[in-house]
Amino acid sequence: MNLKQIFGALFVAAFMLSLAAVPASAGSVGYKIGVQSGTTSDTYAAESLPNAVVHGFDTIDLALAALKQGDVQFVMGDLPTLKYYEAEADSGVSVVASFGAEDFGIGVPLGESELLDAINMALGEVISSGDYDAIFAVSFGNEIVVLTDDTDASTATEYPIATAGGKLDGILQDNGTIVFGSDTTYPPFESLDEDGNCVGFDCDIADAIAGKLAAHYGLDNFSATMKTKTWDELLAFTYDDYDLTLSAMTKTVQRAEQTQFTRAYYSSKQGILGTPDSPTITGVDDLNTLVDVADEDEGGLPGLSLLLSAGALGAIALRRRH
Repeated sequence: MNLKQIFGALFVAAFMLSLAAVPASAGSVGYKIGVQSGTTSDTYAAESLPNAVVHGFDTIDLALAALKQGDVQFVMGDLPTLKYYEAEADSGVSVVASFGAEDFGIGVPLGESELLDAINMALGEVISSGDYDAIFAVSFGNEIVVLTDDTDASTATEYPIATAGGKLDGILQDNGTIVFGSDTTYPPFESLDEDGNCVGFDCDIADAIAGKLAAHYGLDNFSATMKTKTWDELLAFTYDDYDLTLSAMTKTVQRAEQTQFTRAYYSSKQGILGTPDSPTITGVDDLNTLVDVADEDEGGLPGLSLLLSAGALGAIALRRRH
């Protein structure tokens, strides 16, 4: 070892000793959480988990991949979707907690009251006829979920007469289809099979609604079309090349400023997905915990990588593992 290497080694040793002298509180870190950007999980984390390090992903499966790779320690999302991934063979992930309550609605352009009334009527018939329970069983098996009845005095009790030239009239006359915008990367609600067909709970609900509309308005060969959109596109609520939004979208006050929502068609909770390497938590509040870096080995916090370069010694990496 030449003199340059000796000094390099001494520098690294001194630096590492200085780390030990840093107060533990100076190295407090939060949990790394993956979410799909723009979702209610993303909003919840931003508002309620200020100490967490939140990573947003374009799709939920990208967040899941990050979890499996160890880039995040938990993924937050809609509980049914997290359960779907948990149930996959050799998934290596499990639901570790659930929280909150939320209702999904179908988005309708602002000002289109006739269309809103028609969809609410069709959806109500799907629910009351027993078709809803059959559709639910296909996607969720024997799971029991009590659907919120959030209808009120403003909810339609009869089908509207479509005004000539209006939005509803255009849909009923337009090539025999009603087009739902959907982020088709979100099983078990909506995804594409090998042939590019939309499969899942929302796709089946769309077909059932189209069937009820066809029956009432006397339409032949009328069907639903699921048009793939990104989640960000759906949140823009432009309705430029689709009529409605059907994509496991939670009804929120903020979103209701940009779109109308139908009565609830699914009631859910939020969930937290982890791996065997994830820290132990008892609920969502634990995700806001700050723990000293010095306690990582005992507390199971995120690994901390330190990369140093010292002369001819090259790069030296120090990694603290949970």
